[in-house]
Amino acid sequence: MTYTKISLYTSNGIPEALSNLWYRTEGSVVEIQDAVEDAKNGKDLLRRLGGMKLLRRFTLDRENEQRVRLKSTDGFGNVSYLEIRK
Repeated sequence: MTYTKISLYTSNGIPEALSNLWYRTEGSVVEIQDAVEDAKNGKDLLRRLGGMKLLRRFTLDRENEQRVRLKSTDGFGNVSYLEIRK
């Protein structure tokens, strides 16, 4: 999948660092970029991210020709979105 931007933000629209997705050195932004580039669509991306050691688990929220948005809810009920703009 080709992309122009990868972003992580809260349900209120507040940007978060992609490094909030893993604990210490268990992952990197490059791994997420590779997963996005190798994915064929949103479901394939979800599968690839599920195989990584991320602190959050995502579900496919929306997918259209311009973007893929994945949703995550933590144990406290806080919602975050991982958005990939194509």
